[in-house]
Amino acid sequence: MTYKKNFVTAIKVGGKILRESNDCVELPFGSEYSILLKNLDSVRMQARISIDGKEATGWLIIDPGRDIEVERFVEDLDKGNRFKFIERTERIEQHRGIKVEDGLVRVEFRREKVYEPPKVVEHHTYHHHYHDGYYYPYYPYYPKYGNFCGTLNGGDSGLRGAIGGLSGGLQTSASNSSSGSVVTQTAVMNMMKTEAPVNDTGITVPGSLSNQKFTSVRGFETEQSEVVVLHLVGKKAGMPVQVVKTVQTKLECETCGKRNKSNAKFCIECGTSLEKV
Repeated sequence: MTYKKNFVTAIKVGGKILRESNDCVELPFGSEYSILLKNLDSVRMQARISIDGKEATGWLIIDPGRDIEVERFVEDLDKGNRFKFIERTERIEQHRGIKVEDGLVRVEFRREKVYEPPKVVEHHTYHHHYHDGYYYPYYPYYPKYGNFCGTLNGGDSGLRGAIGGLSGGLQTSASNSSSGSVVTQTAVMNMMKTEAPVNDTGITVPGSLSNQKFTSVRGFETEQSEVVVLHLVGKKAGMPVQVVKTVQTKLECETCGKRNKSNAKFCIECGTSLEKV
């Protein structure tokens, strides 16, 4: 569940809110899910959902203190297909291609603009009284130009020596930096060759039919938009997700096996982090 600027976004499966970690939500491939949007502000909000880089709904209006649960693509006001999360297999990639936004649920929301009555600004006029009506500028003392130039000429050899040392140091640093960058690039390339990436990406496709209905209403002026992005994943550490992890699910520590509360970040027994990247 993500909270930002009095706006809550969550993914639900089977009527239960899924736990989120570092903007990632784990759910098994083949699951149908819905998106919960809740307005905790004192004014209305507008929100729209994009999935895998494609707009899934138009602008939805949420009243203050209310929430809506969107379970389908809104291409028709009376019926549509539910959101279904599947694995992006090699065959799908060859036919459909790969998109940068695959697996991402993007929710853009904006707050209703509230107009305040104009404020009355009072202007005060200040009268300054000067003694005798005159000011005399004060000029600080500056040394004669001859002395200043003489100092520069006298220290010319030392200045040249400093510049020469600086130049030599820069050249040495540049050569060291260049050789170091080559070594670093070579190491990174070797790591990329040896470590094969794990494909945990899924995409959202049309699922079963839903009779969730929407109605057309008039919009209103809003403030600047904010964005929330959630990443749906179907695998964890290379293994498929079998059971959804809800906000009520107790977390088991992988180090000592202790079961912790659903909102805990560290194991109360051994201190191991319960939020894995």
